[in-house]
Amino acid sequence: METQQAAADRLLDRGVRFKIPAPAFIRFLGLNRLTIRPFRPGTILEFSRVVLEHQLQDMLAAEKYEQLIESIEPIARCIAIAALNSRMRIKWLTPIMTKWLMWRTSYSQLLEMFMVLVELNKIQDFTPITRFFCHQTRMMMSPKNLGHQANGE
Repeated sequence: METQQAAADRLLDRGVRFKIPAPAFIRFLGLNRLTIRPFRPGTILEFSRVVLEHQLQDMLAAEKYEQLIESIEPIARCIAIAALNSRMRIKWLTPIMTKWLMWRTSYSQLLEMFMVLVELNKIQDFTPITRFFCHQTRMMMSPKNLGHQANGE
């Protein structure tokens, strides 16, 4: 049983690899591949933040693909966050990689990659947890009623 578990973990650590159209020189160097490994918790949080901010989860649930095509830049941003999968790389390289994906891939390929990411990492299951924690944070940070006013009301 432990051997099967180790084999499954090793396969999951390899991630999912996507090929992106590129000139022959870039293909020769092997730079036309985008590998996305399982998300770290911080990456899930950033990914979920973009999904919630642009309400992509509602479009996925209702299968509104026309609206997904209109919001292709946030989808490219989600893919960039997933590929970078590190706090510092996400912070500094997300805008660059988002633009690179927007100009190098077709929208159908971006949508396909996004759907695979959502299914692979079960982001839909994580968004209610993110909403709960955001709600709890707002509740804790909201000002409390400090008692009676100066005139006794």
